[in-house]
Amino acid sequence: MKKLLLLVVIALGTIGLYAQNDTESMDENPVEVSVEMFQKKAADLVGKDIYVTGIVDHVCKHGGKKVMLVSEDGEASLKVMAGDKISKFDKNIEGENLKVLGTVTEFKMDDTFLDEREKKVKEHHKPTDPEYKEDMEWIQEKREEIKKSKKGYLSFYSMDGISYEVVK
Repeated sequence: MKKLLLLVVIALGTIGLYAQNDTESMDENPVEVSVEMFQKKAADLVGKDIYVTGIVDHVCKHGGKKVMLVSEDGEASLKVMAGDKISKFDKNIEGENLKVLGTVTEFKMDDTFLDEREKKVKEHHKPTDPEYKEDMEWIQEKREEIKKSKKGYLSFYSMDGISYEVVK
């Protein structure tokens, strides 16, 4: 009886070890999604490393620290920031298909953020400046969107890039 119990414990331990290794290997193999699919699944991917493919619509001219990827139809877009492992994006990749490995991030815009934004607008612009009116209208629109969201904030998803390659 003791031998049977010992054998069962060893078998369960071995199964548990293999199950743990399968989970680890799944985490090591990031999923690959298009920009369109990213827009649909981003909330479930926050904090995970994934591959995203899309067309480079824009490379930031001020140091190459950001690219905008778009879908083939141009309807969906994604901001990718150069993370710690990418010094900058090559400016010559505009218009190319890009495959980026990165970590999905979420920015939560709430009333506190908008209060700070409003304070800065009032500090830097006069009410007669066109920028003042535009910024205040934008802030009000975002406040209304937050109320409609019922979450108390708006989510904006992007990626911190780890590596990238041009794909043909």
